[in-house]
Amino acid sequence: MIAKPERVEAALWRNALGNVAAVRGRIFSHYARFARGIARDRFLARRSDNHEIGDVEQLAYEGLLQAIDRFEPLRTIPFRAFARPRILGSISNGLGKYSEAIANAGYRRRTERERLKSLIPASSGEADSALQQLSRLTATLAIGLILEEWRQGEVEQVGTNEPNAYDTLAWKQTELLLRGAIDDLPATEAFIVRQHYLNGVSFRQIAAALDLSTGRVSQLHGRALGRLHGRLEKAG
Repeated sequence: MIAKPERVEAALWRNALGNVAAVRGRIFSHYARFARGIARDRFLARRSDNHEIGDVEQLAYEGLLQAIDRFEPLRTIPFRAFARPRILGSISNGLGKYSEAIANAGYRRRTERERLKSLIPASSGEADSALQQLSRLTATLAIGLILEEWRQGEVEQVGTNEPNAYDTLAWKQTELLLRGAIDDLPATEAFIVRQHYLNGVSFRQIAAALDLSTGRVSQLHGRALGRLHGRLEKAG
């Protein structure tokens, strides 16, 4: 039987009573699509401002995390009604603080720096040559780019059904293999990969959702992409 959404949410908040930190990750994951939907509505409504969808989503996730920590489950107001104005407020306040150029450049630099930093330790092996280490690092970064394309493809195809450059058989086979490999990852690593690449959540926000340090999330991200790389190597 398929559980009704309202019962799933009620169960989540019952478990959160007295210890939100213990289930914050599950709650965040449950409502991430809701926050992302609000972000995309605002993005489409404000395209003349030239903001990137990733920037707007980051602000929406900030508002969601704040709403999760401030929500009182015993009150009669539904969480979505409680969270929506806070998410919108986070987006509005955030977009008013920085320009499009600074926001885009800063977001990309931070994201790329975080990813690279997390992958370098996982790519260093005393028995490997420098060339082998560089080759593995390059392949692992490429996996991240593939994963990110899934999310970017969703944004670019809003309102259109036109095929794109990634609608090839070989690419679809690679995507299918990667999706299966992500499903086989340990739960926390799979959560990090999905939230970071498919939802565009930063390491810092993932750390807040899971009640972990940013360094630990970075370490688990590197380990996860290493596993995915190994899976693709075996399949090839």
